[in-house]
Amino acid sequence: MDNSGHRQFSGHCAQPGSKWRRRLTALAFGLTGFLAAGAAPAAISDGEIRVGLLLDMTSIYAHLGGSGSEAAAQMAIEDVGGKVAGKPIRLLVADHGNDVDRAVNIARRWLDEEGVDVIADVVGSPTALAVQELNRTRGAVVFYNGVMTSAITGARCAPTGIHWMYDGYAFTTAIGRELTRAGAHSWYFVSVDNAFGANVEGDLAKVIRSSGGEVVGTVHHRLGEEQLFGRLRQAAESGADGIALINAGEDLIRAVRQSYDLQRVSKGRTVLAAVATTLNDVHMIKPQLAQGLKLAHSFYWNRDPETRAWSERFYARTGAMPNDLQAGVYSALTHYFKAVDASGSDKGATVVAKMRELPIHDPIVRNARLREDGRMVHDTYLLEVKKPSEVKEPWDYLRILRTIPAEQAFKPLAESDCPLIKH
Repeated sequence: MDNSGHRQFSGHCAQPGSKWRRRLTALAFGLTGFLAAGAAPAAISDGEIRVGLLLDMTSIYAHLGGSGSEAAAQMAIEDVGGKVAGKPIRLLVADHGNDVDRAVNIARRWLDEEGVDVIADVVGSPTALAVQELNRTRGAVVFYNGVMTSAITGARCAPTGIHWMYDGYAFTTAIGRELTRAGAHSWYFVSVDNAFGANVEGDLAKVIRSSGGEVVGTVHHRLGEEQLFGRLRQAAESGADGIALINAGEDLIRAVRQSYDLQRVSKGRTVLAAVATTLNDVHMIKPQLAQGLKLAHSFYWNRDPETRAWSERFYARTGAMPNDLQAGVYSALTHYFKAVDASGSDKGATVVAKMRELPIHDPIVRNARLREDGRMVHDTYLLEVKKPSEVKEPWDYLRILRTIPAEQAFKPLAESDCPLIKH
């Protein structure tokens, strides 16, 4: 790790430096070559593909992405042989620590000074929206895997901003529609007080009401608040059929653990559902306290032989099974590398256009395609945490209750407020 807070990995010994110094040197050589032979410039800028992983390695989302996302990126690079279109791939990794200003400063340095071509992960909705605005005029490809806000591909969409895995609308559809139709007609929200919470509240309430249910109340908590039991008790005492936890990371873990002390929840009289969870959350909570929790995911490691085989490779190097975010880093970068190879270019707009043309096929996602608004749509799953007695092997904590096909899970383009879409 250098003194600016990020590590660099490369298949060769090229050293980081000023983007402009490199370009002046390249211009001098290029001019000489042009005068001598009229040579055309290379389609791959700087002679290599530079991948930046902007992760939370030390704050509340560290267990969701962190070193696991880094391992997934390394697997994607290794699986293409460390090169794309004959050019080496360099991986840079930085910790944004769930700090928006820090994330923006890292991304600005990468894009303006270090020639990074693609940024991946950027977990956290406020962080993602800030990086989206920074990159809007720069045009690098940016993948968002751990972001719930639908604004990324809605009102705040960008030509090269790609929302790959997590999605508030899809997950609220899986939770709100399916559980309301199954009998949980009244709901109470326990929600984090930030942009992510506000966005998901609106989406989930709309889905519940359109499915014949009602929202009887909402209570908010601060990001990182330690004691949530009072708010959870308020939700349970409302008599609602379901309590929706609209938070993530350590907030979500605390909420589930403290909910088990509520008799209505522990005895199964009230449905407890979480819209933003990962497998790591369940692993940390343990099935004893999380059993019966309903959740929505884009990926489950033990879904089929293909997902299981890839996940066992991931486990061999990390000691844990992958979650949606981590698997999504692999999937997104794998498709990006295919598009760079097929187009012979690392220019953001060119790569994104090719990504839409190419079929998305990998061990991670099913029934997938990349839409014009930057949303990658795919099948989504409604799951339930198993009872401890039902867990037959390590990490197999979840049961898939229902598969929601891609076209039913995500917001239709006809309803999109993305300025890139012509209605």
